[in-house]
Amino acid sequence: MSTLMEKNVSSQPMMGVCPRQAEYVFVLPNPPIMPTSKDEQQLGYVPTLIALNGNHWRKIVTIIAKLTAPELDLWRQWRDEMLTNNVAIVFSTGHTDKLTGKVFFVGNEVRGQVPVPDEALVCGERHIAFVTNNRIWCPYLDYRQFPNVLVDELRQSIQNHRLESACFTC
Repeated sequence: MSTLMEKNVSSQPMMGVCPRQAEYVFVLPNPPIMPTSKDEQQLGYVPTLIALNGNHWRKIVTIIAKLTAPELDLWRQWRDEMLTNNVAIVFSTGHTDKLTGKVFFVGNEVRGQVPVPDEALVCGERHIAFVTNNRIWCPYLDYRQFPNVLVDELRQSIQNHRLESACFTC
């Protein structure tokens, strides 16, 4: 059984499905401590990831699951399965311009590497994300920066396949 953490074509670490085939790709600034194959076989990949990295990574994968679950009520089950279905997590902005899925640039550090285009729409009020085409620049995946109200607004847009539909401009 191979782990879900591998090196992609550009030698950068990644988790989940191949980013080129993923419906959702999350670009984060730092990789976590990764499960070994033995850990993964005993507990499952995401539960082991959470066990190794604590509450911080539980919050990250929970927000990702809430954004990408086919049905919001099933996000808990989806959280433990999403990396084997259609979600990729990468830790480098390299080659993201070639991806066809929805790409989330997470946090200020990543936004500094891939600036928000002027034409991006603002989604949210107090906590905001920027959206253009299949690209989303969002706050770090922590409930203080990415509250459920923003999750709900982005999720509505994502599920409607019209990312701009729930967003507004300032």
